[in-house]
Amino acid sequence: MYVQRGAKLFLPEPLLGLGSWWFTITRPTITEVHCKSALSKSGIYGVDYSLNPYFGCEHSCVYCYVPRMMPGRLRGRSWGEFVEVKVNIPRILASELRRVSRGRVLVSSITDPYQPIERSYELTRRCVELLASKGFEVTILTKSSLFERDLDLMDKERFEVGVTVTTIRAYRELEPFSDPPLRRLEALREASQEGLRTFVFLGPLIPGVVDEELDEILELAHNAGAGYVIVDKLNAKGDVVKSVAKALSGRAVDEFLRALSSKTWLEDARSRIARTCDRLHLQYDFCF
Repeated sequence: MYVQRGAKLFLPEPLLGLGSWWFTITRPTITEVHCKSALSKSGIYGVDYSLNPYFGCEHSCVYCYVPRMMPGRLRGRSWGEFVEVKVNIPRILASELRRVSRGRVLVSSITDPYQPIERSYELTRRCVELLASKGFEVTILTKSSLFERDLDLMDKERFEVGVTVTTIRAYRELEPFSDPPLRRLEALREASQEGLRTFVFLGPLIPGVVDEELDEILELAHNAGAGYVIVDKLNAKGDVVKSVAKALSGRAVDEFLRALSSKTWLEDARSRIARTCDRLHLQYDFCF
């Protein structure tokens, strides 16, 4: 078993144009584990299976709902401070693909399949290669540009790739170790040019943060060649609101809390998104 101890990093970043600030984040502990299964039946519309080569996520998104859904699996650990690497998942997947019915596989539904640790382990790449060889349909969703590395494996008829964009300006506060959103969109454009079906996941909508960015994000999605946009709202269960507010500061916190308490904010945002997508001739779907 290989364990990488955390190391503190100090990152200077602007916060919504309010100047520079400093914050401390501990990089996660990496642990190799063995899984008993690779594919999980999915309840997501249009998806038959989900595949998660990792549990835990280096991106450390403060709004992530996953740890609130499965606190038992955290075993006292904080989300973002650990990643379990399922080192045997390609072998398990190869075995399962010989007996399960073909369908659409979402990579990934719980943690990012192209988080930084994937550069060294390449578990997602090996799984993508297996899925392609067996003729499965695959949807990839990530906050990383690393999927560019694996475009050579992706069947243009069966694969689609999406990138999540939550915010352009405040991503470092809310998604500390993710790729910059503009870099994700550059990679998405390359996938589009390669002939793959592509999409942008706009979400979760952070009230008071994304307001001035909605049109910009949708136009960037259109320019990247995205075929459609999926939009989701903020899941405010547990301590999500507290976590987001803590990551912001000053005026940004006030705007977030004020918009969050508004009875009309979500519907107003929905209407704006629909109007902009119609203008851009960009297909869209809401998850709420």
